[in-house]
Amino acid sequence: MEEVSSFICFSGKEFVPFHTLSLHPYDIGLLRGYTVFDVMPTEHGRPFLWERHYERLVRSAESLGLSLPVDAEAYHHILAELIARNHPKKISLRTVLSGGLSFDTFTPVSGEESFFVFAEPAHVYADEVYTHGVKVITLEYERPLPQVKLANHVMAIQDLPRRREAKAFEVVYVNKGEVSEASQSNIFVMRNGTLVTTWDNVLWGITQGLVLELAEALGVITEKRAITIEELLSADEIFITGSSKRIIPVVQVDETIIGEGTPGPVTRRLMNVFDEFVKKH
Repeated sequence: MEEVSSFICFSGKEFVPFHTLSLHPYDIGLLRGYTVFDVMPTEHGRPFLWERHYERLVRSAESLGLSLPVDAEAYHHILAELIARNHPKKISLRTVLSGGLSFDTFTPVSGEESFFVFAEPAHVYADEVYTHGVKVITLEYERPLPQVKLANHVMAIQDLPRRREAKAFEVVYVNKGEVSEASQSNIFVMRNGTLVTTWDNVLWGITQGLVLELAEALGVITEKRAITIEELLSADEIFITGSSKRIIPVVQVDETIIGEGTPGPVTRRLMNVFDEFVKKH
């Protein structure tokens, strides 16, 4: 990863160098994981779909009783200023809102929230991930508060050795025979001419929503519903989505090869349409 110490970030009310950032040891986000976050790519020197990211961040914060200290206009100004101050670096923008200072180390205090927006190196994936597709593995797990973008990724991190051993790109969560989401992605399944993505009890993805819009514009039938593990393993095509990933084809789930073992035609078409959308944006 590119050295970040020289990056300019936003902390509370000011723009500061990354290496000067600090956090109070009694911050409830640090002590209890009481934190929501967002990661947003930049494209052509602009924050990509920032309004949708902001709206989701507000929903996540409100679910925990937290308040963002900036409105949409001020947030957009911070993003634009970070892009300008870190030029010409190719960056992503990570927003973190924690419960902040808590003297009893457990009770959130309104108005004490810690708020940061970090500029960090853009997340880049190898070309073969898109051209050849990836393998994912499954894990029996259900995230707490799934529609909130919590900073708690303990289970996914704990599972990293197993993922590396399996040479898997992602881990897909399964609960009582139903697929929910991947650890850092949303999941789509193409079966019998219909594109299905999980919707209930998952984090609604920014890229997930855009892909649904693009698919519907192409005339693809879409559904937002639960996906069983049997449907996943017998899918014609699978892909995962994320703000940094865009659309990544999945060609293997555990030991099961999906379709022909190569990115499927609908997946490839959506990848092309998505790229065109980004260029126009």
